[in-house]
Amino acid sequence: MKLLAKLNRMFVILAAVCALTVFTTGCETVGGGGSHTLDELKAAANDGDANASLKLGNAYFNGRNGAEKDFVEAQKWYEKAAQQFKTK
Repeated sequence: MKLLAKLNRMFVILAAVCALTVFTTGCETVGGGGSHTLDELKAAANDGDANASLKLGNAYFNGRNGAEKDFVEAQKWYEKAAQQFKTK
């Protein structure tokens, strides 16, 4: 049951982050539209930019922008984005 609860929580976080993607497209931040390097996104994400954290999660999830596919790393950035959006 603990595993099921954890998977459910991860699904809810991922669903929320994916839904936020629709609303954040084209924002005037590094995490908004456009193509940025992983280093630029990490710097912005670590400075509190939720959009950059979301883009990092997407980069690792899909293996884009120079990132290799890494679902654990993607989850880390998705969770960080969810927390950053929550505190906005």
